[in-house]
Amino acid sequence: MKNTFLKELARILIDRYSGDLSSLDIMFPSLRARTFFVDAISETTTKPVWQPSWTTIDEIMEQVAGITRGERIRLIAELYQVYVKHHPSESFDKFYFWGDMLISDFDLIDKYMVDASQLLRNIEEIKELEADVSYLTPEQLRIISFWKSIGDNDSLTEQKQRFLKVWRTLPAIYNEFRATLLSKGIGYAGMIYRLAAERLKSGEAELSSDRRYIVAGFNALSDSEKVLFDYIQNSSKGAEFYWDYDSYYVANDDHEAGMFLRENISRYPATEPISNDSFRLSNKRFRSIACVSNVVQCKYVAKLLEELPKEELDKRTAIVLTDENMLVPLLHSLPESVPKVNITMGYPLKNTLVYTFIDRLIELQAHSRERDGEAMFYHNDVSGLLTHPYITDYCKREAKSALDYIITNHLISVESTLLQGNELLSAIFQRTSDWESLAGYLDNILSLLAPTIGAIDEMQGEYLTLASEELKKCRLSITNCAIMPSVDVFCALLRRHLQTVSMPYEGEPLESIQIMGILETRNLDFRNVIILSMTDDNFPGNRTSDSSFVPYNLRYAYGLPTPEHHEGVYGYYFYRLIQRAEHVYMLYCAHSDRKGTGEPSRYIQQLQYESEIPISYTDVGVDVRMAGSEPISIEKDDRVMKLLSRYTNGTSTMSPTVFSRYVQCPLKFYFASVAHLRPENDLTE
Repeated sequence: MKNTFLKELARILIDRYSGDLSSLDIMFPSLRARTFFVDAISETTTKPVWQPSWTTIDEIMEQVAGITRGERIRLIAELYQVYVKHHPSESFDKFYFWGDMLISDFDLIDKYMVDASQLLRNIEEIKELEADVSYLTPEQLRIISFWKSIGDNDSLTEQKQRFLKVWRTLPAIYNEFRATLLSKGIGYAGMIYRLAAERLKSGEAELSSDRRYIVAGFNALSDSEKVLFDYIQNSSKGAEFYWDYDSYYVANDDHEAGMFLRENISRYPATEPISNDSFRLSNKRFRSIACVSNVVQCKYVAKLLEELPKEELDKRTAIVLTDENMLVPLLHSLPESVPKVNITMGYPLKNTLVYTFIDRLIELQAHSRERDGEAMFYHNDVSGLLTHPYITDYCKREAKSALDYIITNHLISVESTLLQGNELLSAIFQRTSDWESLAGYLDNILSLLAPTIGAIDEMQGEYLTLASEELKKCRLSITNCAIMPSVDVFCALLRRHLQTVSMPYEGEPLESIQIMGILETRNLDFRNVIILSMTDDNFPGNRTSDSSFVPYNLRYAYGLPTPEHHEGVYGYYFYRLIQRAEHVYMLYCAHSDRKGTGEPSRYIQQLQYESEIPISYTDVGVDVRMAGSEPISIEKDDRVMKLLSRYTNGTSTMSPTVFSRYVQCPLKFYFASVAHLRPENDLTE
């Protein structure tokens, strides 16, 4: 692969600015592109140069708006404070899901700079709504007739009545929520974008005039982002735009992959063209591989890697996961011929020991009771903690001693005084009363464990530290909002928050095979691309069921993202990824189950019918061979016969239980009455 988008961009900028790249502010849609762009500069220039400055749309918008982005939990809690003024009966735990949905809707409304008072207008004011839509097209007016299908209040179902009850209060909630956040100097992304765009349009704020902006590789733009690009395009030094696309899909007006680029190229013409005719390369090869399971997908990746030339097992090869749950099985399937990989995704905290440990601590507290002033804990929770790897690594002897005592004495409820062997056990086996004491309790235990466990296993120590930091964030967000959730609600929030956290992998991004999610592939080009989980349910996926208070018809009428928007975005991701690649392998699980239909992605079908490049098809199954079961038998040697003779010479009597065991299963009789093997002592209620 001679040229990539970033190499061509590096060559153009070095030629235009004679190596003085430090005078530029370069804006990419992903941070990963920066690293590869610096590498492209090093391969292009023959003399030392200073790096350019880097910026992002988020950074510029926050700078112009003068507020920062708040934590998601904090935002939901602040929204709840406003929401209960209009719906006093709603509890925080029931509201959490609705709150998350509302913030997502508000985010889109603001990013696309929609008039919220129009969009969220009360249905009773339908005549006023129809009278004040001079800026809408006839087609949009027809679509807005959605409201007429709602019907009169008397004929509404309970579900519709609940929807309307919330909808009627949304304008007030939206305005009050934004005012509250603004007074505290925080906001959600859309609010920050809209505020910055409005300040730039009104002249209330401006960007530094001594920098020249380079905008490279963007695709779908919201209205607020267009305001920013218009501003820097018309600034004193102007801006340069470079688009990453192929004429194969941009020149075709019906192709969804070029849906947004056609407008972008017209609105912000490229300063210099970058090659856009790579898709029809004569040496391009496509291969569709149907597998019987996700595990077989991962195993087959190992075979594909072994078929590639060894010198290409580097940054020229990418394994793209459209389903990030495939990461762990993929890592376990990589062949020994791949010594290193670079992983752009993080390892989910919910898959680690620290998450299970926190979950056990929460269950311990949930089932705890107090008896005569003494904290009592359920034996299953106690034994689960005493056998957890963290506890056995920290205090194995004390934990085993306590567990043996509980089992020997058949203790169903365990007193806290019996579990005070050391500082850690004393900290764990105490009862909390409210969410704040529970948060402090969890934080104290994680702080005690982190140094000791980290000395034994550095990775586990990092997991504990990360969990402790996220716990503090969650606790601080709730405290700052003056919300007093119940213990159950706090536990649900904490679990939900920890499930979204990932620990980043360490690696050298330019040395080895790239394992990445689809978003990280933007602006990056590879010779060999292996894409996993390319079923239609997963890539591009079905977005018609996404939760939102704004119905589809209104979203379409007011220019908010719809499922068609999602398909355009993901169509671009796919075609841009493969446009310069020479070998593309598309794997998917063809097995139909409750998680999916097993249908190949529509992009595979499109390539078959639209492109002139042939696709080879492979079905990968599993060779199942039923191994014969070997009989289990004990040879009656002299030692065994001597033991059995006790029952024939009168030394021992065969009780009814022993005889029944012999009739039922001679092998069971041997283990219990001859070899005298005993099961581990267990506690049953």
